[in-house]
Amino acid sequence: MPVSGPIKELSASAQQVIEEAFTGNRAKLTVGSNLADPRIWGVIAGHKCNGVTLVPSSLWADMALVGAQHIWNAMRPESELPGLNVGEMESPKGLIAKLPQPSEGQWVEMEANAELDASIRDQRGIVRCRFRSIKPDGTKIQEHASCTVRYEDKDSWRKSWAAQAEEVRNSIKLLHDAAYFGGAQKLDASPAYDLFGRFVTYGDNYRGMDEVVFDELEGTSVVTFKTDTDSYTGSYHIDNSCHLSGFLCNALDDEKEECVYISEGWHSARYFDMSLLWDKTESQGRLTNYARMAYKDKGIVEGDLYLFKDDALVSVWEGLKFKRIPRRVMNIFLPRPQTSGAG
Repeated sequence: MPVSGPIKELSASAQQVIEEAFTGNRAKLTVGSNLADPRIWGVIAGHKCNGVTLVPSSLWADMALVGAQHIWNAMRPESELPGLNVGEMESPKGLIAKLPQPSEGQWVEMEANAELDASIRDQRGIVRCRFRSIKPDGTKIQEHASCTVRYEDKDSWRKSWAAQAEEVRNSIKLLHDAAYFGGAQKLDASPAYDLFGRFVTYGDNYRGMDEVVFDELEGTSVVTFKTDTDSYTGSYHIDNSCHLSGFLCNALDDEKEECVYISEGWHSARYFDMSLLWDKTESQGRLTNYARMAYKDKGIVEGDLYLFKDDALVSVWEGLKFKRIPRRVMNIFLPRPQTSGAG
């Protein structure tokens, strides 16, 4: 992608700043990234839906968080970074990665428009992000996803999470008690990901659930991030944090042969400690998450998820949404790759 002057990189997911402008309380940031870059190619290659290599929403979320952090630091260099709430995630046009990647790679672009000091209680601004595929010369191909990042007050999070944390801890204990007495299922990583693999196949760096205890649409898992110091961690850790919710939907005994549940995005995702996403060296401690999903509109399952580090609640996801799709329909719109056979 042609960029005049030295290339400015924000992260492995936001590789080239194409444009940035800051005027008063407003900012515009455009960044481009090549999916073939070996630092993020594993993020894409390790995420297959119905056998198709699909760019995960966690990559869009990571790009948005990196961009929002850069904008804040550029516009408010003397102020501490507020809490970042990445939400209103929608991905109506999934991006399929080309296999093998062409020599020039496969390019994506994020356009982020920010307004700081928005007059909303407990908020200090918003960044609106759009994601598209582009040609190497920057020509737009197609819009794929959109989200927002809101700058919020962490103290407000802490206060609102206090009561929730105790309730969720009790729910986790009840699930483990139910599993002990045979009222809930308990699976180790291998059978859990085998069950997940009826629709989603994850590479090793994504397989963070060590143990899952679940009863229909309620579940908890022990999570250990599997990325190493050579991996770009953001997208993996975002997905590891929340994919228990997708597991619960796709593990439903009465539907897993006939239907699959695909992500429709989420309303809100807050991380109190951003080092969970990007710090390669800090020990992550014991991570436990809990999700409770419920049927909403016809064919829609929606719910919330909570992530604990040791005993502290460090991330809350709200409005995780999945849509039920018959397998026969999915095989039309996202057909499995053909494999060549003998004869």
